Amino acid sequence: MDESQFYRSQLWTAPELLRMTTRPINGTQKADVYSFAIILQEIMFRAEPFFVGTESPSGKLILAQLEF
Repeated sequence: MDESQFYRSQLWTAPELLRMTTRPINGTQKADVYSFAIILQEIMFRAEPFFVGTESPSGKLILAQLEF
């Protein structure tokens, strides 16, 4: 898995889990709701997560903005 694929795979992870150094094995209910909302957004817009207009920002850029 290259760096780009790694960051893309993290887009469904809730920001509060991204901030944790040790994540709960089973996640959290709030994180599940966040991930489900991202999936619904993909279905509704038929586009990648965080798609804006005609372009999709890089996964690394999105994660950097979510973590802070």
